[in-house]
Amino acid sequence: MTETEEQDYDLSFAYCFNWESPEEHIREALKVLLFNSVAEKTGTKSGEKEAKKAVQEEAARIRWLLAINPNTPPPVLEHLARDQSPTLLERIAENPRTHVTTLARLSAHVHPQVRASVAENQTLSIKTIWRLAKDENPDVRHRLAESYTVPVAVLRVLCEDENPYVAFRAQHTMNRIMEEVNHLRSA
Repeated sequence: MTETEEQDYDLSFAYCFNWESPEEHIREALKVLLFNSVAEKTGTKSGEKEAKKAVQEEAARIRWLLAINPNTPPPVLEHLARDQSPTLLERIAENPRTHVTTLARLSAHVHPQVRASVAENQTLSIKTIWRLAKDENPDVRHRLAESYTVPVAVLRVLCEDENPYVAFRAQHTMNRIMEEVNHLRSA
């Protein structure tokens, strides 16, 4: 893109995502992200640094919007998961469209907040669930213990957790599941 195209590029779509039909907006967001990658590789003159910074901020905002959009395709989320920002990775981990392989990779992330966000996702593989149940950080295990989609076998293990808050939460979750099962049996 030339300097003129860079300045004239309309980013207004980023502020008014159409959640019913996001395809056009996602396509536009990807154009900006691809452009941003090219712009970062090219040299800038001192007067263009502000423009480059504005484009980078806009691209970061678009990455955020894509990460939280429940209609963002899994390959786009996988691409975004290469980002180093823990807060962006948390949003990707929480997105219901994030692929199980991406979630498995994020479940081993160095930041416990990212792993805890993975624990909240309902589309986890059983292997990832067990990894998180053995996580060194009690906040990660606590978030997993809050989930009603975790198998009862995992909740039983978490009921025996060394951290009393994790154990209590797992027991509470298991009790609620059992109450719902008993209610369905008597209905």
